[in-house]
Amino acid sequence: MKKKLLIISFILIGITVIYFLDLNDRLTNDGIEFSHMTFIDNEYSLGDENNDNQYPKELYSRNFGNPKYEFPRSNVNMIKIQNNIPLLSRLTSKTITKKSKIEFIIELFNNPKNFDWGETTWSINESEYIFRFYDEQNVEIGKVWLCMESCGMANSRPFSPNMKFGGLSELGKVRMNELLNKIIEL
Repeated sequence: MKKKLLIISFILIGITVIYFLDLNDRLTNDGIEFSHMTFIDNEYSLGDENNDNQYPKELYSRNFGNPKYEFPRSNVNMIKIQNNIPLLSRLTSKTITKKSKIEFIIELFNNPKNFDWGETTWSINESEYIFRFYDEQNVEIGKVWLCMESCGMANSRPFSPNMKFGGLSELGKVRMNELLNKIIEL
């Protein structure tokens, strides 16, 4: 009896640990895992010290298309797209390795026309999808959280000024829906 109770306890502890590790991995947004890359996240996220609201927009706009700040700043070999569902998302994720689809997705996230300067008050735990970008060595080099249904927002690590404040424009919403429904078929 004690042996069964001990086994059940270890199983429950194991499931709990795995759940929280998965939760932390899905919702980590601090950019630490991408810190080996050189970019100026702080300059963009701090904005203007003089409270000039135009400063971030001007700073972002000046860097549209700048290869130094394009997402994800490295060659992409594979993209994994998963629903933001604890544990199950890893089992149901879609892996994209076809070069044309990878290029379409990267172009989508690097085109400022797909994004708007709208409100940014949402949390990445509200996202429905997580896009994970990997290089040739299977190292995760970027991550995008996408909230389509309730807010039309995206958040990326590493940061890219091409995504403005993360709000999807009307064109961006159409293209994201096309991506999700036709290309990836989630």
